[in-house]
Amino acid sequence: MMFHLLNKLRLNVLTIIALLAFMLCNSSYAVESNVVATENVKARFLSQYSEVEVGQSFYVLFEIDIRDGWHTYWRNPGDSGQATSIKWTLPQGVTAEEIQWPYPERQYVGPVANYGYHGTALHRVKLNVSQDYTSEQPILIQANATWLVCLEECIPEKGQFRFELPLADKAVVAEENQSSFSHFDKILPKPLKVESGYQYASASGDSEEQIRFEFAPAQELLSASKIEYFPHEWGVLQPPAEQTVVLDSQFVSISMLKGDLRFKKPLKGVLVTWDANGETDAYQVESKFGALNINAGLHQITQNQAGQSQTIQTEEVGLLSALLLALLGGLILNLMPCVFPVLSMKALSLVHQADQPPAVIRRHGIVYTLGILISFAVLGVALIMIKAAGHHIGWGFQLQAPLFVAAIVVVIFVLGLSLSGFVEIGASLMGAGSGLAQQKGYKGSFFTGVLAVIVATPCTAPFMGPAVGFALTQTPLITVLVLLALGLGLALPYLLLSFVPVLSRYLPKPGLWMKKFQQFLAFPMFATAAWLVWVFGLQTDMGQVFNLLIICILITLVIWLWQNVREQSYWRTISRGFALLTLLVAASFAWKIAGSSNDTKEIVDTGLTEEAVNYENFSLERLQQLRKSNSPVFVNMTAAWCITCLANEKVALSKPQLKTFFADNNITYLKGDWTNQDAVITSYLESFSRSSVPLYVYYPRGSASQPQVLPQILTVAGVMEFIKLADQ
Repeated sequence: MMFHLLNKLRLNVLTIIALLAFMLCNSSYAVESNVVATENVKARFLSQYSEVEVGQSFYVLFEIDIRDGWHTYWRNPGDSGQATSIKWTLPQGVTAEEIQWPYPERQYVGPVANYGYHGTALHRVKLNVSQDYTSEQPILIQANATWLVCLEECIPEKGQFRFELPLADKAVVAEENQSSFSHFDKILPKPLKVESGYQYASASGDSEEQIRFEFAPAQELLSASKIEYFPHEWGVLQPPAEQTVVLDSQFVSISMLKGDLRFKKPLKGVLVTWDANGETDAYQVESKFGALNINAGLHQITQNQAGQSQTIQTEEVGLLSALLLALLGGLILNLMPCVFPVLSMKALSLVHQADQPPAVIRRHGIVYTLGILISFAVLGVALIMIKAAGHHIGWGFQLQAPLFVAAIVVVIFVLGLSLSGFVEIGASLMGAGSGLAQQKGYKGSFFTGVLAVIVATPCTAPFMGPAVGFALTQTPLITVLVLLALGLGLALPYLLLSFVPVLSRYLPKPGLWMKKFQQFLAFPMFATAAWLVWVFGLQTDMGQVFNLLIICILITLVIWLWQNVREQSYWRTISRGFALLTLLVAASFAWKIAGSSNDTKEIVDTGLTEEAVNYENFSLERLQQLRKSNSPVFVNMTAAWCITCLANEKVALSKPQLKTFFADNNITYLKGDWTNQDAVITSYLESFSRSSVPLYVYYPRGSASQPQVLPQILTVAGVMEFIKLADQ
């Protein structure tokens, strides 16, 4: 590997030196014409038409005849090199599109490999003549082209090209150039509309990470005797690495060593195929990050791993059962630490209402419930729309978006300031205080319900997993109904207190303690904000954490300026103007976060708990390997924003007793992190009819044994007892 890197560095340095020498000396330069000749190439432009028509499009070919043994480069040059480029100077009304590239070949130079062409390299460009083009003069086409031609040494070359195309009422084909255009049509990759995905994994016995592309079965691929993949972008794979191809009636898989970069966006590339006679063909493909959705081979692996557990779970959870489970899950959600601060504020507002008419109290309960139900309905519609668009997501999907996490940090931080008394917005916004009895207080009750839903999504209570998992596999109507049942369970305690006045007798009487308790509730809010900042840092980097903290500081300054305005009008104008300016500065930092919100990083370890039980990062390949070797496996699907997950790791999964138990029983611990979107983990969750974390699965010894799903709340004794029973 070190030798590979040194050689790669050597070639890149030589390329840079050659480029600098070329710019200084301006060597290998030919006179301005339609043909440029150097010692190494002969380059020219060929037009599809000898006369062109206004309002029509036509193609030109940039042809490079290359010296024997030498080569030029493809759009992605590989380990080293430089792609050919063309800069156009065209009349107004004439535009040029991107270069169209024929498929490349892989060329080895020592231990490195490049992608390029030898013999003759063709590059096609589409030119468009606008209907508004008014000049009667021939169209003057000028182009500055640069290319790099290499043997072992590399020589950068360039040429200025100039040619004219007369106008005509009807375009006239340039017959002398048609053979070149016909040949280009044969070597241009054809679109292959086949579903494809890619993912990263470490192969058995290989310390380096691999990237694997999977394609739905297509006859063009299944009939090939050899396939090679070329990515459009540099850094996807290691160009010299051998590519392992698996052809199956259910899927096509191509694996190779990962390149210098890790991507999570759709990747475009070219598949070059060879038939038994050595004839080649090429196809343009695009692969999404994650497991192949319709990949029957991968689905078969998942089904084999899940066994009958998936079928049994799906059959047992009907609509009525799912509604009941969702209602119970929503009730228990009230006890979760992420929801407790909001519910404490509602309890405080209920104490404030002690002297209010029962009708007012009931209306507040209804409005609070509506805030929760509408929020769950909106969340359900968002889930349905995103899944309908072909994305694999689950419960808590919004917390996989760093921009959303950052926004919630700011909201919760400001609410903490309100509770502490720093800012006087709490009465109406939080649903607490004397203003609650007024009409504006209903708005506070509604948005408190919305806030309760927002902070509840990181939690998964018992009974919730099967219910939500069932909901997301059903029709949109059933999905929304189950989520509304979950919301009703969350709102039910406060709703009952609102409608059953006798229950309010058990609440403490109003007094000075309420103000102190309200201020105390600011600290759980600040703690929640701090936890979400930590999650945000895991998803992005420390630079973005700094931007987020600066936003919180600036928002605090804006609030202080807005509230500490003097009575004089000129001071009010100055203070509020400065507040607005500060808000604009905060918005600029928010823009930085938004601009990089898609550049999430891989989460390897949360670092929140000391992991006493040794674990491996989850992959389907590793799970399948362990199952084939009859080894028992414990799988933990978790996320940094999942409070229940972190609590289980702290209480049970990080304990030394469990480490000893796993070691004594030769149990392999696989841990999958869903903090950021991961299609492989999403598919695994769905195989157990789940759409949320945590999910704990135990695979007993023996490849034929069926996996067992553990409860969502763990204890050390409970995990050990569950495994002992499963092994019997």
